[in-house]
Amino acid sequence: MSSSDSSPSARRDGSSNSHPQTAPGDETWLSTAELAARLKIPIKTLAAWASSGQGPRYARIGRYRRYRLGDVRAWEDQRFADGGGR
Repeated sequence: MSSSDSSPSARRDGSSNSHPQTAPGDETWLSTAELAARLKIPIKTLAAWASSGQGPRYARIGRYRRYRLGDVRAWEDQRFADGGGR
């Protein structure tokens, strides 16, 4: 392992860990089915959003999409801020 691999900001995928510290529970990973249930939408909607670049950030783990709870919450907050209701 090189010295850059052991630094706290180095990640396996080569990206840096420049995100602010997350709250407890924000590192929980949700499956597509779990996120669809949370949002009360069909799983196919998440697939369509992913293919069109919409929806919350996700990581591809093998052939599966996984959503980090902190990213989902941030995406939900942004939708709320941009929302159409008063």
